[in-house]
Amino acid sequence: MKSQKLSLLLATIFCILFVATYLYNARLVSRLERFQKVIKAYELYVSDSKDFSKYVEDNNLEELSYLVEKQIKSQVRTKIDAAKQAFRNGNYADAVNLLREIKDIENPWLDEVYFYLGSSLYKIGESESAKFYLSSFLDNFKYSIYRKEALLMLREFSEGELKKKVEETLNSMEEFKK
Repeated sequence: MKSQKLSLLLATIFCILFVATYLYNARLVSRLERFQKVIKAYELYVSDSKDFSKYVEDNNLEELSYLVEKQIKSQVRTKIDAAKQAFRNGNYADAVNLLREIKDIENPWLDEVYFYLGSSLYKIGESESAKFYLSSFLDNFKYSIYRKEALLMLREFSEGELKKKVEETLNSMEEFKK
């Protein structure tokens, strides 16, 4: 009887240790798989892969969401710089194509996007589209460094109420300087 109790006690202890070891091992395997996914995500980020954000989302790697935003901003900035270079070189259609790709992406350079997009559209003869982007400076980009230049350009080809609003804004800017 005593040996049966001892055997039962040892078997119970062995089972508890086995289950604890198994659970610990399963947890380590799960963490290792997650770390491998994180490493793969970093590799995609460093190589500037377009698959990075999808990989982060598909594998539920919320801790890397800040890198997704950073990558998007970096790609937006690169396209803005390429569009500005195209604009300076007189390749207005190329500038329009680059800027249209990013015009709806939230970024800190949206005023720059709208200014160069409006200016490029004006240069290729799409006056109505140019008016739309340049007139957004009236309401949305009051402190942009491009504001005055956008308004001066808009004044050249706008008419009616829009031209009146542009003139008033330019006059108020001049009065503010005094």
